[in-house]
Amino acid sequence: MEQEGKIAMEIINPQAAGINVGSRSHWVAVEQSEQDVHEFEVFNEYLSAMADWLHQNKIKTEAM
Repeated sequence: MEQEGKIAMEIINPQAAGINVGSRSHWVAVEQSEQDVHEFEVFNEYLSAMADWLHQNKIKTEAM
């Protein structure tokens, strides 16, 4: 299904996040809009912030 030149994907697991693990940063998506994608650096304080953000968004499953 295309909307405004973008492809919308069916949500199979609504409480899941996708994480792109990189050597300098991790990109995390909890929904399909750009506002729902965040970049976190790899240091402990940022990993804790990432865990907090996932918890705030009620994420129960992560896919890397």
